[in-house]
Amino acid sequence: MGVIFSCLAGIFQCIGAVIMTIVDVIAGCLECIIGWISGCLATIVDCLTCGCCRRS
Repeated sequence: MGVIFSCLAGIFQCIGAVIMTIVDVIAGCLECIIGWISGCLATIVDCLTCGCCRRS
């Protein structure tokens, strides 16, 4: 009987690990996308505020 419970516990641990991995991948993708957007915005603001793009 202990073998059955041990097997079931292993299955639930595996399912939990898969769910946590999926959440981690989604969080990593969102972090990458947000970093890319903030980098683009910082570049645009830097270009607009430094004066090198404006005519004198």
